[in-house]
Amino acid sequence: MSRPFPFHGRTGQGFSLIELTVTLVVMGVLGLLAGFAFSGPGDTSSLQGRSEANKMREALRYFVLANKRLPCPDSDGDGHEDCAAGESGFLPYLTFGLEDAAGNRMRYAVYRGSAADDVTSLIERTGDGEGQPDYLGYGDMIAALRKIPATPAASHVRVAAVGADGASDCGNFTHPAFVLIVPNADRDEDGDPRDGVNANGWPCVASPLQSGSSVYDDVVVAEAPDTLIEWLFKHHVH
Repeated sequence: MSRPFPFHGRTGQGFSLIELTVTLVVMGVLGLLAGFAFSGPGDTSSLQGRSEANKMREALRYFVLANKRLPCPDSDGDGHEDCAAGESGFLPYLTFGLEDAAGNRMRYAVYRGSAADDVTSLIERTGDGEGQPDYLGYGDMIAALRKIPATPAASHVRVAAVGADGASDCGNFTHPAFVLIVPNADRDEDGDPRDGVNANGWPCVASPLQSGSSVYDDVVVAEAPDTLIEWLFKHHVH
């Protein structure tokens, strides 16, 4: 007759099953703690930041759909746009009807060049006279967006490329229609919740493709002019 397996005993000089189980549990806990000690862009705060940023991007798109322009930045953190303040500041979430406290920490910049390509202003750009179907309409907004890529000025808000070392290269850049930064932890411990080049202030913003690290965990969402144009063509009623 077969004898039952001796769960309480040892096998040779090895661990008992209880000791082995305890060892595996301890190793698992240590691994979990190590993950909390350093977690990259996939950690809880960054995932939440990504979700918040994408929601705000959709809110901005629908603001354009309703107003045929993008909002100006908020210069003083009160949630309302300040069109005399320039290209960058806080996200003016109250301007587009969002009672979202998370907007207080989001940074926002929008391309504002000359009158022809200032996407925060609703002016006639297509030659339609007053009373025409698209007078001060989507065509004027799209005309402004189409002028952005041809403007090489480094003084305007720009999104850095990712260099060979994985860091943001502000010498190579593109101009977005708008950009959002959601700071998470102050990874580089400089007193500013924004990390890397984002902590230097505008106009250069880290690439959305920059990897998270022990000193960087910001979430950046940048809307290319062509992407916004495509979205408008898909969603507005002709």
